[in-house]
Amino acid sequence: MPEPLVPSNAVSNYAQHKFGKATATPQITGVYAGAGGWQPVGSKINLTEETAQEMRDQGITMVRVRWRFQTHEIILRRYLGG
Repeated sequence: MPEPLVPSNAVSNYAQHKFGKATATPQITGVYAGAGGWQPVGSKINLTEETAQEMRDQGITMVRVRWRFQTHEIILRRYLGG
């Protein structure tokens, strides 16, 4: 059985600061990709280090997330510590 992915220090620190919990995985409700503007997400996706990196690779620069009845806009570069 593979080991669960442990978030990097940058992701843990960002999650702790933004959401009050280092292991927070808020639900993504929208994505921003430059000229396309904000687009809704069709399925339930949680923000993790892996999904953030995949989205950045696809040209997505920001995500809108829900966590404990609040909405936040997250710049993926900052979330990943870069």
